[in-house]
Amino acid sequence: MAAWDPSAATGTTVSDTTSGYGPALTLSGGASLDGTGVVLDGTDDAATAPGPLVDDTGSFTATTAVQLDSAALAAKPVGYVGQVLGQRSADGSAWGLWYELTGTDTDPETDSTVPVGYWHFGRLNTDGSFTGVVSDYAADLGSAVRLTGVFDAQSGTVSLYVGDAQNGDATAYTAAVGTGDFAVGKAYVNSAWGHYLPATVSDIRVWAGAMASQEQIIETVGD
Repeated sequence: MAAWDPSAATGTTVSDTTSGYGPALTLSGGASLDGTGVVLDGTDDAATAPGPLVDDTGSFTATTAVQLDSAALAAKPVGYVGQVLGQRSADGSAWGLWYELTGTDTDPETDSTVPVGYWHFGRLNTDGSFTGVVSDYAADLGSAVRLTGVFDAQSGTVSLYVGDAQNGDATAYTAAVGTGDFAVGKAYVNSAWGHYLPATVSDIRVWAGAMASQEQIIETVGD
């Protein structure tokens, strides 16, 4: 459906130069390009494309690489949720890849506070709960992480891959109809934009159809 490569972009837009089908992502709130990805401050930065981009009632696969901003996350309250990317519905989230801050730790070398959190793929509900699947391990803060979410409409399930490893089991999921923007770095929940994520997001790709296996993800998605 679309493939955006921020590393090749300049200015305030990221064009779909790979597939040629998707609309451009437009940066807002001070989001910038650093030659690697879209840099987001977790306060008001985002990149959006007019939508709906994805037919949420049919199978689809979405992937991106995300490097979290550890220092900015450490300043967030426990329970904070930020969206990596996703599509909005009429009053909230149709689906998305998310980060949830579940606690903090102390780095013994620097005595600094380190955020601890997990990845999700699915929908953030208006009451703050998730419908979907969660990562097996806490999110890595040291480097960019490849996230891939798969919705299989035939089986009615969602699956999450961190790197090329499936995390958790495929989870039952009822699709919500997307009616608005495709967004990177923010989410539409409870009829308002929010859930801004401090991170650098790169290599954003969306396919119609569900990746069928780990082998297909390794071959098609890559790292």
